[in-house]
Amino acid sequence: MDKLQKATSGLPVQENTKKILASALSENTLRGYRGCLAALSSWLGDRSLDDVLLAEYLTHLHEVGRSPGTIAKVVSAVRWRAKYSGNSDLELTLTNGVLAGIRREGKDRGRGQVDGLTWAQVERVCAFAESDRTVAGLRDSAMIRLMSDCLLRVAEVVAVDISDFEKQTLLIRKSKTDQTGIGESLYVGEDTRKILTRYRTGASITEGALFRRIRRGDHIQRQRLTCQSARQIIVKRANAAGFDGFISGHSLRVGSAVSLAQAGASVVNMQEAGRWKSPQMPAHYARAELAERGAIARYKYGKSG
Repeated sequence: MDKLQKATSGLPVQENTKKILASALSENTLRGYRGCLAALSSWLGDRSLDDVLLAEYLTHLHEVGRSPGTIAKVVSAVRWRAKYSGNSDLELTLTNGVLAGIRREGKDRGRGQVDGLTWAQVERVCAFAESDRTVAGLRDSAMIRLMSDCLLRVAEVVAVDISDFEKQTLLIRKSKTDQTGIGESLYVGEDTRKILTRYRTGASITEGALFRRIRRGDHIQRQRLTCQSARQIIVKRANAAGFDGFISGHSLRVGSAVSLAQAGASVVNMQEAGRWKSPQMPAHYARAELAERGAIARYKYGKSG
């Protein structure tokens, strides 16, 4: 498919108009737009794009470490496609607000990937949080441990209720990859369960939202944590433990994928644990660890794994 066909595929305009459209943007820009739209389509799956979903996608890109410029290009690609497909009334009010926030928060960010917090690093972070000897410290440790065990997204962990636990498992009732709400049970480790019990006891929480706002002096509130608050807690606790790289709410999923690879898990194992739609993301996160177990490492240099 040539430049003209690629640029204007699916647009309801005549061929002479398509030629003008194709020459309006450089080949590099068109290639970038195609890549953005293909990645967005893969993330959407069978869902139809709207303002809310596009805003969620931008948030996802921000959490995995994409730069504001890269994220803005996605919006430009969506606008370009909408404009020339006759959808000039496309409303992106929420998307514009999210993009503005991303530009403020990520103004000093490069194109690097978010730094993961591996299982060993999570132990250090949580030990520092627990050393506060406060209910807030127990809450933060419990939340971080649970996210690491279950590879939870920020939106999933703040939605957890007391009733979602059964013995050694946590039920995720609905997630980005389970829009129909079928639910999935995830294993929760013994150490995590112990900290969860200590936190619930200290906070006197017996029902409803698990992770709640706590005012200074360990005054427990009824309101559950927001996604923004949870992200801030993760960054704060990681920094306090000496991790000052690019830490975000996604660091625990990335770190657990890396730890799984280090332990010998396959890409399929990682995909299942993190409930990713495809194996591409966990393979990307753990690429260094997987390379150490690749054909050259094993057959040329005799490394096991």
